[in-house]
Amino acid sequence: MDTTRTREIVRKLFEDVQAGNLQGVLDALSPSIVFELPGNEFNTVIPNLRTWRGHDEVVEAFRLRTAFTDILEFEQRELLAEGNRAFVVNYQKLRHRGTGMTVDFEFSMMLTVDEDGRIAHWKAFFDSVPEVELFRSDIGQRLLAAIRDGAADQVTKLLRDGADPDHRDPSTGLTALQTAAGEGRADLVKALIDAGGDVFSTDSRAGGTALHKAVQNGDLDTVRVLVEAGAFVDAVAATTGHTPLMDALWYKWPDVVEFLLDRNAGVNLSTHYGFSMKEHFEYELNVNSLGKEKLLAAEQMLRRRAENDERQVQQQRLMAAVTRGDLEEVRTLLDEGAPADARFPVLNGFNDAHTPLLVAARDGHTAIVRALLAAGADVNATEPTFGAVPLHKAVYNGHADITAVLVAAPGVDLNYQGATNGYTPLHDALWHGYADCARVLIQAGAALDRVGHDGKTPLDVAIEVFGADHEITALVRDHA
Repeated sequence: MDTTRTREIVRKLFEDVQAGNLQGVLDALSPSIVFELPGNEFNTVIPNLRTWRGHDEVVEAFRLRTAFTDILEFEQRELLAEGNRAFVVNYQKLRHRGTGMTVDFEFSMMLTVDEDGRIAHWKAFFDSVPEVELFRSDIGQRLLAAIRDGAADQVTKLLRDGADPDHRDPSTGLTALQTAAGEGRADLVKALIDAGGDVFSTDSRAGGTALHKAVQNGDLDTVRVLVEAGAFVDAVAATTGHTPLMDALWYKWPDVVEFLLDRNAGVNLSTHYGFSMKEHFEYELNVNSLGKEKLLAAEQMLRRRAENDERQVQQQRLMAAVTRGDLEEVRTLLDEGAPADARFPVLNGFNDAHTPLLVAARDGHTAIVRALLAAGADVNATEPTFGAVPLHKAVYNGHADITAVLVAAPGVDLNYQGATNGYTPLHDALWHGYADCARVLIQAGAALDRVGHDGKTPLDVAIEVFGADHEITALVRDHA
């Protein structure tokens, strides 16, 4: 093929591309054209990056591009030809139709002309980063639309392409994960969680979590997926004070009620508008003219839960002895094989899900602490309310003798940071003004560089509470 002829064919091709003359483009292509738009794992969000063969596929490649973008500017900047091959450098500026975002970039192409004067091979070379950014500019909206359509394959693709599972819909205040939960799509919820979706975030209008939304829908599988992913069973909606269990009662889903009760959902909590759980339930019975049979079924479950809680309390003889401070009874029960780490039932009280050691450390029962540790009690057991360990309990209440016992226990974590404020036991000891507890911790090797959620180190707390010149502050500073 003559070089001049090749140059003319390619020049005309891109004139037709620029003019949007699809028929002119097709006329320039061999029926067996191979059109390569190289794609990889990082640019799959661009819809037409693959190898296309034949006129019909080329038409589809152009359709996919123009379905989302408009070409604002197009310019051929260089055209080199030799024999039947041409190398082209073009420039274009694109605008996304949905978001209005624009990008511009140069790209190169290598073309081969066959003996009939038609383009048989057309391959592009370009940096896809600008276009990736362009096609991601509406990916959040597309993810929400795919969730509402129940298009699981599309959701999977969008997440793979970089969609944020926590993208928030401005019209509803819901994240993508909360939207899927509200739709009752357990499969989509799992995919969004696997992609990093936050089960703890709340919607921006009512303050409910994804678990609240799933409960309202009544899909037990979705509820189960969220709870198994760590969602808080007793999460409180900011506006109403409703827990998921309250919503399950309100929306009349007995199977969800049963599931949440089995997961220790609190039954003695109150709403922000002053209703206890019992009052809330009674109100629902009064205002619902239909579906009362579901509410009555749920009532039976609540009654069974109350009876089971009472049985558990009666069985918790070790905890009862610890609470009374009865050392001899504690020793007797441990000798009889009472489990040292049995958790108290959730009654929405001070001992909820506590082990005996947590309670003994909190309440100042030194000899009982020793007895429990000797029986193998977990020195690092945490309670769910504040996320504290026994050392936190001891120092928070100023029990220096118990602090000394605990720091000597094998495997003790001196620096465990509580979930509520990120404070270590040393932070807590200083915060509450217990210099003797702080001294025990420092001498045991407690870290002095841990930072709480408020950005404070133990030294910061010591200065704030005791003053810069206090002896305990100096001790912290000397060991820092």
